[in-house]
Amino acid sequence: MILVGTSGFQYRDWVPVFYPRELDPNAWLRYYSERFGCCELCFTSYRIPEALTIQQIIDETRGRLSLVFRAPARLSEEHPDNAGLARRFTAALWPLKEAGQLAGVLAPFPPEFGFFRENFGRLCRLRDSLEGIPLIAEFGCPDWLTPGAAGHLMGANIGLACVDGGESLQEKVFFCATAGLAYVRFQGRNNSRWVKGDGSARHNYLYSRAELAAAVPGIRRLEQECERVLVFMNNPWRGQAVINAQMLLKELEGIANAG
Repeated sequence: MILVGTSGFQYRDWVPVFYPRELDPNAWLRYYSERFGCCELCFTSYRIPEALTIQQIIDETRGRLSLVFRAPARLSEEHPDNAGLARRFTAALWPLKEAGQLAGVLAPFPPEFGFFRENFGRLCRLRDSLEGIPLIAEFGCPDWLTPGAAGHLMGANIGLACVDGGESLQEKVFFCATAGLAYVRFQGRNNSRWVKGDGSARHNYLYSRAELAAAVPGIRRLEQECERVLVFMNNPWRGQAVINAQMLLKELEGIANAG
């Protein structure tokens, strides 16, 4: 199963590209969940969600949406209070797990986080601290984006983030499923802006149909290797993420119909 969506959904410049002008912003999530199958929420990287927020997500999406949350940034580092932070984080998300909507938690690691035994141990400890919520790891160090490292992740049942563009260190995406859930994100290919840190301008990129079509075989291969594939567009500038998500859905449907 392949589900397609975006990273985030609360963007005012998606009106009227995606959201109708007359639609109340409080209804955006429901509208989104009726059109896409997954969404990545990043606000949890800097704060634990309140119970009311989680319940509102459940009420608005009604079981239609698979969700990935960013792990609190401190959990990607070594801190003495990480165990307590992980408990609070998982407890906050638990209603979504019980509702069958929590696909996993994404934890990014910087380029200096190399493929070493000590770092692999840190990954396993983070996985265990999530109490059964699937962990997806995103690496800035290319040493993790190899078959050898993927084998270790597979043995530990830790998902690998397959990222196109952004600060990616590889010309081609390393499509590899290392757990029951595969995660793919399209960041946009304004590489120079990512390196320079040009704020939101780094997300100002619209993938062409040809660029998305070229990625479809890799995404289809992931589908054969795992239970679910979640694909996110993270180029939200003026609705480009939803445009590309809709384009990718059509590409996937076209190939399915041709088969």
